[in-house]
Amino acid sequence: MRIRPGTRQDIPALARLVQAAQATHREWAGEVPIQGLIEEELEWDLRFARRSAWIGVAEDEDEDGAIAGVAAFAGGTASREDRTPVPGLAHVNAVFVDPARFRRGIARALLDAAEAAMREQGFDRAQLFTLEGSPAERLYATAGWRRDGRRDHYPPMGLDVVAYVKRLR
Repeated sequence: MRIRPGTRQDIPALARLVQAAQATHREWAGEVPIQGLIEEELEWDLRFARRSAWIGVAEDEDEDGAIAGVAAFAGGTASREDRTPVPGLAHVNAVFVDPARFRRGIARALLDAAEAAMREQGFDRAQLFTLEGSPAERLYATAGWRRDGRRDHYPPMGLDVVAYVKRLR
């Protein structure tokens, strides 16, 4: 596996990857809605356009460069409603792995690469939100992230999310 910068040409494959990964939420959260491919492609288009955007794609070198996972971050803002940039804060807005490749260290490698890129861009702390009760919570905890007590509701899936934070320096 190798991690390379994502490009807009990856958007269709990234949208399919996210749909497959989100479908696994049904194993622990029950029947939840999953965004359509067009909507997911628009989300990725927005991720590429964000301030300080970084998108890392994990490719499976054994399968002709098939996308095995993706992570993305951008400069953090005060809140979803208040888009004022917060100096020094990065916001991880995606960590997804192809379900056929779960538990192979891909998400951890992507997260490590994202953290290194955050430091290179001068960020000193990072945040992310993940679905409460998801298997991803274990990954973040073992990677040194900690819950900070913030909670929110994620309307597209009808589930709650919790915030994790990490000091980068």
